[in-house]
Amino acid sequence: MDTAQIGGIDDTKRYTKFVCGAGAEAVITERLMTDGDQKATSEMDIILDGEDSKGRVISRSVAKGNSSQLFYPRMTGNTKCFGHVQCDSIIMGSAKIRSIPEIAANSTEAQLIHEAAIGKIAGDQLLKLETLGLTEEEAEDRILKGFLA
Repeated sequence: MDTAQIGGIDDTKRYTKFVCGAGAEAVITERLMTDGDQKATSEMDIILDGEDSKGRVISRSVAKGNSSQLFYPRMTGNTKCFGHVQCDSIIMGSAKIRSIPEIAANSTEAQLIHEAAIGKIAGDQLLKLETLGLTEEEAEDRILKGFLA
């Protein structure tokens, strides 16, 4: 399942739930950009019930202006399974981002991983593009487009 929200909505709340049986795989890819006073909440549940089931969440987001984002992925492994949650966010201006992951293993055979990062655009990335002739705004735009691609 692929979701994308690149501005345009003042307040959004999304809830997604997958229950995976034996050998099933659930993949959620999310791309999100908020600006101004926009608010976005993403809540996800992936329940790995069947043997050899797999779950993956890949979230990339950018928060600008005074916007706020809340990301709440939950991955539950109830048997021999593999789950991976990856959350990467760029924060700009006066924005706020909260990532509250939850991984729960109810079996010794469950393998669950979570990775998260929230940060700003590195100054050296902007400088490199500016030395190639881009303005700061153009460089920032190019970095954000690449990040969300």
